[in-house]
Amino acid sequence: MTDIHFDSSFVQCEKQDGFSAHMGPFFEKRINGVMHRALKIEAHHLNPEGVVHGGVTLALTDYIIYRAIGDEIGHDIRFATINLNSNLIAAGKAGDVLFGVGSVVRKTRSVIFAQGQIFTNKNIILQATGVWKIIGAN
Repeated sequence: MTDIHFDSSFVQCEKQDGFSAHMGPFFEKRINGVMHRALKIEAHHLNPEGVVHGGVTLALTDYIIYRAIGDEIGHDIRFATINLNSNLIAAGKAGDVLFGVGSVVRKTRSVIFAQGQIFTNKNIILQATGVWKIIGAN
């Protein structure tokens, strides 16, 4: 968890088509050499109990790790999620900004192992690891 605050220095992320465009907008800012991405939580992100829906948190995690992989290995390589393991640790709520970071753990010729974390300034919300298939690789 990092003591960061969402401000005008965060810019809207590229590649927000389809579901990402529906769920976002997502924002990003490089802090101490690490790309941080963010989602401002609004009413449509909440579940009936008034906290961030788990599906929103998981979709945000997938997006953040996907973009982090591209940051590290290049955005011209195509890849898709084949496994995402996650632990929801705390809940976000209306008005929160969920921040996230991701990184590549290992890359082979055909798959990428990566990890990520979602957090607010107060809590770690989710930790995840996963595997992404490089499309077109043998």
